[in-house]
Amino acid sequence: MSTDALPPPTPVTPQMKRWPVLVGAGVLAVIVISVMARKGASAEPTTTADVVSRGTPTLEGEFIRFGKDFADREKLAFAAANEEVLTPTLQVTGEVTYDARRVAAIGARISGRVRSLARVEGEDVKAGEPMVELESVELGKAQAEVMKARAREKVAKLDEERERHLADAKVSAERDAQFAKANAEALTAERIAAEKAVEALGGTVDGELGILRLRSPLTGRVVESKVKRGETVEPSDTLFVVADLSKVWVELSVFERDLPAVREGDEVELKLPSARGVHLTGRIAHVAELIDPETRSAHVRVEVENGDKLLRPGLSVLGLIHASGPRESMLVVPRTAVTRIDGKPTVFALVKEGVVEPRIVEVGAEDTDSVAVLKGLRAGERVVSSGVLALKAEVFR
Repeated sequence: MSTDALPPPTPVTPQMKRWPVLVGAGVLAVIVISVMARKGASAEPTTTADVVSRGTPTLEGEFIRFGKDFADREKLAFAAANEEVLTPTLQVTGEVTYDARRVAAIGARISGRVRSLARVEGEDVKAGEPMVELESVELGKAQAEVMKARAREKVAKLDEERERHLADAKVSAERDAQFAKANAEALTAERIAAEKAVEALGGTVDGELGILRLRSPLTGRVVESKVKRGETVEPSDTLFVVADLSKVWVELSVFERDLPAVREGDEVELKLPSARGVHLTGRIAHVAELIDPETRSAHVRVEVENGDKLLRPGLSVLGLIHASGPRESMLVVPRTAVTRIDGKPTVFALVKEGVVEPRIVEVGAEDTDSVAVLKGLRAGERVVSSGVLALKAEVFR
């Protein structure tokens, strides 16, 4: 066979040399993408069981499923709802007020001008010590009337003595002596009336003319001072408030539904928002007879020793009343079992091992450890009592 019959060889072009390289690169890319996809898929669990087994609770419809790892890590504990006799502890709010027996508002009974101040706000004062001096024209006139009445009385008594001597000596008639005596008695009555008028104005009969000195009726501290030197005051003005703060009252507001459980003598714990960690105790001294028609509550008065002066009038307080009223058996769970979801009291009721149901309940009275459940649970049902917040945080983020 002759070589002349063979076809000529095909020439190799640059485009033909690039084809094997492109094909190889494509195959490599497909392999890399497949490997990465398999790795990404294996990085996340594909079932609820995978999630639970890794210790994360999941919400399945109305129930929450959790694994043993989560229960052990968060130390989940359970308690049964039982019928018990509950002594309620009422949590209420209130305000510090003065002890009405230990506070005094000081004011003048007449108009006057402030001449001098002996005490100002923040200073201590003893009973009977002067607070302020007032210049009063009205008092001056009343004191002047006393001086006139005394002078008239003196003259009348001298006349009475003279007429008595003359009558006894048969120089004048007995009738003249009796008339002089009656006149002297009348002027004595006028003098007494004038002195009482000065006292009624708050002044002293033998004091400096026209000067009224206001004194503190009790020992305490000046908590309010509303006057300045040179100022004119009226009888309706309160110039000072003096208070003994060694003992104060706390007025608590108790709703009418809780009043039957409250008794005089019940112990009350007081917490101060302004001083965290400070706890004071007192006892109920009075339960108001009247109900406020707007708030449907009544005032409960607590008397508290205040030697450290931590309680200031007007201060808001939180009170825990350990009520001693009628006790009754009711369904209770630990206080730690109740949380709030969307503002509603909720417990996590155990359905079966590893499964709980968030259940809205109606709560009632409570004490330091337990709370009554009025609706939403049956006796014997178990609820999560420890680890509630961790369970809530994981599911209701």
